[in-house]
Amino acid sequence: MNTIATTPPAAGTASAAVDARALVEIRRVRKSFGAHQVLRDVSLAVPEGTVTVLLGPSGSGKSTLLRCINHLESIDGGRILVDGELIGYRQAGHTTHEMTPRQIARQRRDIGMVFQKFNLFPHLTALENITEAPVGIAGVPRAKAKARARELLDRVGLADFAGHYPSQLSGGQQQRVAIARALAMDPKLMLFDEPTSALDPELVGDVLDVMRELANDGMTMIVVTHEIGFARGVADQVVFMDGGVVVEAGPPGEVLDRPQRQRTRNFLESVR
Repeated sequence: MNTIATTPPAAGTASAAVDARALVEIRRVRKSFGAHQVLRDVSLAVPEGTVTVLLGPSGSGKSTLLRCINHLESIDGGRILVDGELIGYRQAGHTTHEMTPRQIARQRRDIGMVFQKFNLFPHLTALENITEAPVGIAGVPRAKAKARARELLDRVGLADFAGHYPSQLSGGQQQRVAIARALAMDPKLMLFDEPTSALDPELVGDVLDVMRELANDGMTMIVVTHEIGFARGVADQVVFMDGGVVVEAGPPGEVLDRPQRQRTRNFLESVR
C-alpha cells in the first residue's frame, strides 16, 4: 500500500511545473532504499513530442527516477502518470495499491527503455531480439513482427545485420539493436539510461545520431546522459538533479549557459 505524498517539498528543491497536457507527469515522488532517501519530492512534466535530458552527478537519483517511470522500481510516495494513466498503482480512496505484475506489464508496453548495458538475448539474432516481445507479449503474428523488425533495423542503420548475434556486433551496434527492440512495441515514451556510457568513444556518435532522428520524428524521450552536446542540440528541457531533488530545470540555453544555482555551475564545470 502506498500513500499519496501530502507533505511540502524538501527545502532547496526546484521543480518543473506539472502541465495537464504533459505526456509524463511526475508529482512529488519519493523513493528510499532502506534509510537512504534517493528521491525527495521530485516533480517534473514532460510534454508530448519533447526531449528531456536528466543531468547530475552519480547518485543524484536520475536513473532511479527513470526506473520508477516504468515501475521497475516502486515509489514510496507521490505519483507518476503517463498519458494520464497512473503507473504501477490503482487509486482506492485516499491510498494507492500496487497493480498486479500482469497489469504493470501491460503498462510497460507503452514505455520503451534502453539501458546502459544493452541487455540483448545472447542466443538470439538481432532480428529475433527485436521480434521477441511483439510476438510473445503483444501477440503480433511472427511474419508481421519480422517485417517490422527489418524496418527498424534499417532505421537504425543495421539492415545488413539481421542475422548477426550480439557477440558478432560492436557495442554501438548492440545498442542500436536495443533501441530498435524498444521501438518494436510502438511505445508512446522512450527512456534512455546512459545509453552511451558503456561505449568506446568512436561508437558514441552512431547511437546519438539514432536518438537525434527519433527526436526529430517527434518521439517523447527522457534521457539520462552526460553528453552535454546532445543535451544542448536536442533537448527541449534540461533537468539538473543532485541529492535526490531537482535543483534546476529549464531550456538548454538557460540551464547549460546561464545556470542559476551554484551546484549546477559546479557540475557543468566538472563535465566540461
